[in-house]
Amino acid sequence: MNQQLLQITTEPIGVGKERACYLHPQDPTKAIKVQKGEGKKQTLRELKFYRTLRRQKMNNFKHIPQFYGKVQTNLGEGLVVDLINDFDGSASKSLYWFFERGVPLSEFNTYLEELKQYMLQNLIVFNNRRNPFNLLFKRLSDQEARIVVIDGLGDHATFNWFDNISYFAGRKINRRWDRFISSLQDYSADMMREYGGTPNKLDSAYRKAG
Repeated sequence: MNQQLLQITTEPIGVGKERACYLHPQDPTKAIKVQKGEGKKQTLRELKFYRTLRRQKMNNFKHIPQFYGKVQTNLGEGLVVDLINDFDGSASKSLYWFFERGVPLSEFNTYLEELKQYMLQNLIVFNNRRNPFNLLFKRLSDQEARIVVIDGLGDHATFNWFDNISYFAGRKINRRWDRFISSLQDYSADMMREYGGTPNKLDSAYRKAG
């Protein structure tokens, strides 16, 4: 018996190079990532990444969305993951959103260090070419927040046999982290120049957006 197609009739909540992300029509806490064209590199890499986590029995999803499996939709096969929202139900904003509003990278230092330690502790080797659109600042309350990586997960390198060995994975994560932070600094500096050079604060950015 054929599986009934899940009907997606809404506009995407996010669009990348290879995939579009939609709100799950039957579960408002989930999102569905669907291929836009023929390219499947990102999806295959992500599936391999989550299979590795499952094999390692990793169950700490504080900084990445949890994966719930594949689903057939009217737009094609999709991957079901957590939808990242703030404590008040609003969509979590990307770091790019904050950079556009004059918030410097230094405002996120504590949250980025927490993310780095999470990557090291769970041997999560990431793609250092991730951009600020894929890093969401999830507010847990008025006082607490964390950064959640929603895309670019999984090692893009062809040879990654040693990624499950803590020593080698740790070295790779640290190397990529330095390049990753450098790219964020460039984004932040570009936005600051466009904004006018006057630093803003996280809470000020939210107030101005409201």
